[in-house]
Parts: sequence; C-alpha cells; structure tokens
Amino acid sequence: MSAVVVESLSGLLRGVMFGTVGFFTVMVLSIVYRYFTSERLSSFLGILFGLGVLGFSGGLLAILDYPTLGGAIEVVTISIFTVWGVNTGDKIAEKMPKKSASAILDGIRGGKTPYTTIKLPNSRLIYDMAGKPRVPETLKSELSEREFTLPADLPMEDITNRVKRRLITDWGIGDAELELDQESKVIHFAISAKERGLSVAIPEGSVAVPIECRVIPSNLAPGDFVKIFLENNKIIERIEVKGVNEEQIVITVVADQSLLEIIRGNKASLVVALPSAIDTFPAISVEQKSGEIEEFKLQKIFSSLKKVGVTDKLARKTVAKVEAKLSKMDPPISTRLIKATVVRELEKSNPEAAKKLRNRRLRDLKSF
Repeated sequence: MSAVVVESLSGLLRGVMFGTVGFFTVMVLSIVYRYFTSERLSSFLGILFGLGVLGFSGGLLAILDYPTLGGAIEVVTISIFTVWGVNTGDKIAEKMPKKSASAILDGIRGGKTPYTTIKLPNSRLIYDMAGKPRVPETLKSELSEREFTLPADLPMEDITNRVKRRLITDWGIGDAELELDQESKVIHFAISAKERGLSVAIPEGSVAVPIECRVIPSNLAPGDFVKIFLENNKIIERIEVKGVNEEQIVITVVADQSLLEIIRGNKASLVVALPSAIDTFPAISVEQKSGEIEEFKLQKIFSSLKKVGVTDKLARKTVAKVEAKLSKMDPPISTRLIKATVVRELEKSNPEAAKKLRNRRLRDLKSF
C-alpha cells in the first residue's frame, strides 16, 4: 500500500515540475495566438504542447512503455497545468491593448505602403509631341494601356517623373508629356523619338534632297509644306520641308526617288508656303479588299477632291465632316465605306463633283 502512495506522490511531484514548465510555455503560446488571431488556443493543442515538454525529457516514452499509476498521475497533472496555462494566457491576451496583427506585422516588415496604378491610354490617344521626331506606331501599340505601379504617397510630380523616366530608359523614347488628374488618371500623353538626325524621319523608298533656291518665304521652318517651281519649268505641287539653311538659301525636302531626276541640278525659281491645316487630321486604319490593314491619311481624300474640281475651302470642309463620321466607327474601316461617306457629304454641296468622284474606280482610293 505504501508503495502505491509513494508512486502516486512521485508521479504528482514530477507532474507539478513538468506541468509548471508546460504551464508557462503554453501560457506564452496562448497569449501570442490570441493576440494575433483574436481566437482562443485549443486546450487539446495546449495539452499536446505540455506533454511535449515531458516528451523532450524522455519521460513520456517511459510512461508509455511501462504504464504505472504514478505515470498516469503525472500525465493528468501536466494536462491540468497546460489547460490552466491556456486559460491564463487567453485572459492575459484579452486584457492587453488591442493592435491588429496586420499592423504589427507591417511594423516588423517596415510598414505597408499603399500603391497607385498609372495606366497609359490606348495607342489612338498617344499623341506626337509637336516639333519633335515621331515614334513608330509599333511603339505606340506596345505602350498602349500599359500599367505602372508606384507608391501612392509620392507627390504627383514625382509620380509623373518616375513614369517618364521608365519610358525613356526602358523604351528608348526621346521625351514625354504626361498629365494626370487628382485621381492619377492620364488626361494627356504625348511622346517623341530621340533626336537622331534626318535619316530617322525619311520613310522607306524616299530620299532627302537639298534644293538651292533664289528666294524662300520668311520664317520657313521644318514641317512646313511648300509648292516648288523649278527652273526647268517642273512643279512639285506639295512637299514637306525637313530643313532650312537661310544663309545659303537651301531647303531640304524628303521626296520620292522618282522626283530625284527632276530636282537634280535645278534651282527653285519660286517656293510658295502652303497651309498645313489639312494635315492635322489623324490617320485611320483601313481594311483593303485583300483583308490587309493599312494606315489611311485623310490628306489623300483632300487630294482626290481637288482632282474632281472641288475648291480648297470646300475640300477641307468635306474632309472635316468625313473625319468626324469616321471617328465614330470602329476601325478598321473599309475603303469602300470611306468613299461612300465622302460621296454622300460632297453631294450636299457639289452634286456634280460628287458624281465624278462616284464614277472613279474604287482602286483609285489608293491614290487618295
């Protein structure tokens, strides 16, 4: 009988000893768990942690191998202490000042920074910067609706500068104009290519040709359109000026190679500056009969109207109305639909010219 009592007391003593260690261990775990999750630690998990303390000492395996009354008392005592530790830790955590777990974790990570997304407009709304080299349309398509994620706490000017810097360094553009509203939405976006000299502005199949002139209009500048009367009685109806040397009275134009023989060795007896308002109209995407998508410049409509006897004023007015209607249609637009729209608008003011234009073959639209 005395042996049973001794074994029981021995088991109780060991249970109190290991239970005390388990109590404080589980209490700390319970506080941390409740504080970060706002939920109570399961008593079952607490008992497992408490018995784990006994397991580390090898006592648990000994009890399982040779079950005794003292071992059972020891396990029960440890379980009671661990449940007590769970309850105590839960109460302590409940009385601690509340701060969300996410806030604490953010503090450990250095704080969570809110971000804002800058989304570039569609390629159709990416403009060319005035007076600077144009970027290819493929680059505009690549930048279309691209997004940049930046810290929201930055000043608007810094956000704008960072986006510009990304565009210049990652896409190799020359410069950019970017305006944002108060909600960081893009309200204006224009870009330009790097200044690389004249060759970058020469389309394939064309050449840059200097023409010596007797006299040129005052303030003539690159980008102006002129009509050139050559000394050999040849006339270049409309061509864009790419460079002006006022001292030597020489202008540089980009011309089709077929004009090279006409220009070579001839001076310009007269250079007339032409209005360029018609060239402010944007190009649109058209679908040819073959199914191929091409760029269509509204300047071609203006030239076609002139061929059927329409005055400059009426031609510009007609092109403006046609452009307004075409802009409401989803691209690509067929050339047949463009011609039909032009004819309908022209009929309202010059039915005779509209009849001539209607009788022109559809393939003539390629020379618009």
